[in-house]
Amino acid sequence: MSHPEPPPPFQNRSFFLAVPPVLFLAFLVLIELTVRWSLPRVSPLDFFVTAPRQQAQFVDRANVRIYEGDPLLFWRLAPNLRGVLWDAMRVNTNGQGLRYDHDVGRKPPGTFRIVCVGDSVTFGYRVPRVYLRRPRENPEWLPYPMLLERWLRSANPGRPIEVIPLATPGYSSHQGLAWLRRDISRLEPDVVTVCFGWNDIDVRGASDAQSMKTGWLSVTARRLVSGSQALMHASQWLRSRRAGLGPLPDAVRRVSQERFVDNELQMARLARSHDAGAVLIGPVYRDRVAHPPEGDVIGAYRDALRAAAREAGISYLEVAELTEAAYPGNARLFEEHIHPNHRGHRVLAVALLAHLRDEGLLKGHAVPSVAPPSRDDVDEAQPEEAQP
Repeated sequence: MSHPEPPPPFQNRSFFLAVPPVLFLAFLVLIELTVRWSLPRVSPLDFFVTAPRQQAQFVDRANVRIYEGDPLLFWRLAPNLRGVLWDAMRVNTNGQGLRYDHDVGRKPPGTFRIVCVGDSVTFGYRVPRVYLRRPRENPEWLPYPMLLERWLRSANPGRPIEVIPLATPGYSSHQGLAWLRRDISRLEPDVVTVCFGWNDIDVRGASDAQSMKTGWLSVTARRLVSGSQALMHASQWLRSRRAGLGPLPDAVRRVSQERFVDNELQMARLARSHDAGAVLIGPVYRDRVAHPPEGDVIGAYRDALRAAAREAGISYLEVAELTEAAYPGNARLFEEHIHPNHRGHRVLAVALLAHLRDEGLLKGHAVPSVAPPSRDDVDEAQPEEAQP
């Protein structure tokens, strides 16, 4: 009677089981190295952002780029920029890609921290503006978060105060909500302000909710693919095959009015759930004349936000001088129809400071007396000198 052969030793079985995945992994590594050696490099930024209009906003006339890819937010400011001249302004960022003078960690005990969530308005686009014939920048020409921090620190010497701009040009409220969700626990703010507008009403081939999915599975997939040149090249090839019929026409707002309001309310509620005060700032915009019907559309978004904030009992600030209702008298406060200039930022900072005081959100901190810009506050250079 024959006996069955004994099974191979455990070590032998483990070796034979390990060979196929090791060979497969080696094959993937070989493909990756081959692609990296033979094909042009694809940056994660170019992989994430395919809309030509958005890509065009990443570089200025001198072909300077200050952005990098982000698997959640699609683009972000590059970290550790030092005095980079981009689109008529000088850009500095900390190690986390924020336009802030130091890295932001866990909130030190006793620190009063305001987080300003927003787009290029909160970022301070072209504030201060850099002129070729007058390169020296006025130290008082600052975005409103910087002004707010400076004024509060001067009125409260010895008390640590931070006003952190969680803001990137081109962002919509969809991206702002995703960013705040990700970082609010780490930031531990005492107050959160939210200001979005023009990017939300911009028209694209698909909405931000469709094209920038923020679920963990989508974000994880983008993170994995963006780490491989082979996978990014393969994905781009598949996109080109699907795009044979041409790009989708620009027919959808990046964020609908209903979703814009909901995003802002969610950010306010998120702040409250973390024991922080919340202030929603109505969208700023210069006029209804230069680019119709943008003024009417952004006005409708503002009206809807105001009504929803009041119904929900959420603090809401609207700076009348920075809306279409104040045109043409507000022209001196704007860089163009979208972005306030340094005077407009001072108006916004003064209004926000007073609002925080009146709403009792400053937690006993002294409030400085600050005046809005005077009528004779004018630039010494002409607009045509502004291009870097």
